[in-house]
Amino acid sequence: MASVTKTHDTWSAGQFLTGNLAHFTITSTAAIVIKHLVETTSMRATVVLLGDAGARIAVENNGAWSALSLSAALSGQTEAEWTADVAPVFTAVALTY
Repeated sequence: MASVTKTHDTWSAGQFLTGNLAHFTITSTAAIVIKHLVETTSMRATVVLLGDAGARIAVENNGAWSALSLSAALSGQTEAEWTADVAPVFTAVALTY
């Protein structure tokens, strides 16, 4: 018979199962298409939470996305192209707790 042992008495803000979530706020000069947001983000990490009409997203914190890399991917650019862009379409900001 298998046994289960309790390992945590409390949970931190943003904690998910055995790890933490990476939270991002997305701003855009165009309409945010939730399907595009989820499909793009899911290429590297599991989307766990989606809120505020796609303007907030939380993914498993496996280090796959940074604010820069997610902004570039959502805009269809490389990180270097996005950094050089004067008016990028999408901007992701990582939230910390």
